[in-house]
Amino acid sequence: MNKNNLLVAMTLAVLSLGACNKDVAKFTLDQKLDAIVKQISAETPDQPINDEMKKRIREQLAQQEALADAARKAGMDKQDDVKVLTAIGAEQALASKYLEAKMAEFKPSDEELKKLYNEQVSKGQEYHLRHILVDDEGKAKDIIAKLNAGEKFETLAKLSKDTASAVKGGDLGWMPLDSWVPEFKEAAAKLQAKQITDAPVKTQFGYHVIQLVEAPRAPQNVPAFEAVKPQVLEMAKRDHLKQLQDSFQK
Repeated sequence: MNKNNLLVAMTLAVLSLGACNKDVAKFTLDQKLDAIVKQISAETPDQPINDEMKKRIREQLAQQEALADAARKAGMDKQDDVKVLTAIGAEQALASKYLEAKMAEFKPSDEELKKLYNEQVSKGQEYHLRHILVDDEGKAKDIIAKLNAGEKFETLAKLSKDTASAVKGGDLGWMPLDSWVPEFKEAAAKLQAKQITDAPVKTQFGYHVIQLVEAPRAPQNVPAFEAVKPQVLEMAKRDHLKQLQDSFQK
């Protein structure tokens, strides 16, 4: 289900909660359709509602309207649980409208967007690591002792069961820390340039001896701010919306 289809389903679901309310019956099918189209267009301006989708929404509204009329004639609008659901539907519509209005006021400056861009770039710092992977903790400790005694990493890397990196002296190249499993990532993040882990690092793959070959660097080939400004703006909007929603958590 694409984003627009999901929004249509959610919007109709909200309307259905209030379908037994007599006030809803005052509005024409066209008025209801216009309200839904306006709501979806505001939330997904990059995905316009086409005629086929409008037709489908109208058909669903007509069916819902007929069912609600039947429910009212049967007196179901007087039932307590229906009244509660109707109130929930009204609250959901109001909450959505409130957030829509607040988001329309959110117009971050280029300076604010550049700050967010720089924060994201800094998170992508790259680390030049090498490792030796073995199955036995004792063997890993022995390798660390030999490295501390002056044996070369490249020589001991031949013992690694990670054959792809073993042939390169254990070299893993430049990668963001998020490329690695959590235990490996956490241990590597604590290292200084040239430093080796003072104890084996256990992961699902075995026991690692890790070295940070040189100081971390900024990520390479990062697109310029102007090239990704629309994506940064969307990220800023998502963050702002979450902050708004979280501010009403009880």
